[in-house]
Amino acid sequence: MNNFQQLWWEQAKSDQKAFDVVRGKGLAQCHVLHYPQMVTEKIAKAYFWRSGAPPSKSHAGFVKFLRFLGSVGQRHQQRVASVFSFKEFADFQNWVRAILPIAYDLERLAPDLAGDGPNPEYPWPHALPHTAPVQHNFAIWASLMTGRGRNLLRVIHIAVERLPEYADL
Repeated sequence: MNNFQQLWWEQAKSDQKAFDVVRGKGLAQCHVLHYPQMVTEKIAKAYFWRSGAPPSKSHAGFVKFLRFLGSVGQRHQQRVASVFSFKEFADFQNWVRAILPIAYDLERLAPDLAGDGPNPEYPWPHALPHTAPVQHNFAIWASLMTGRGRNLLRVIHIAVERLPEYADL
């Protein structure tokens, strides 16, 4: 892992800790959802710094990160499967395909990517606020409470904790 990856990894770990704390306190969805979006953005940036060149300056990266890991060359496939707790690489690939819609929605919680759609800071169209963000029920919340959503959160945690094991792929 290079120095740039190390910096982004440290931030991803800190964001993951903040998510764990906020989630455990039962705070409003807007507060809790902010952190997994941040964690996924930072872990993708940490990973894509592997070349030593900066990745694009964008909040979009997590879906690309998952797709990239799901298409690694054959010599790295078992390593990826093992790191992310899958027995076979094909199982990991199938999981990635199944989880992409939730991952995409999570990535789109960044205000820059949400447009007039919901995000933790502004859950309503800019010109028509109708509730405080702390009162808003986010559709992605229901997705994250499903088995697939909880599994996504588990894999995000693994991605953060085990980055040094796959950072060079």
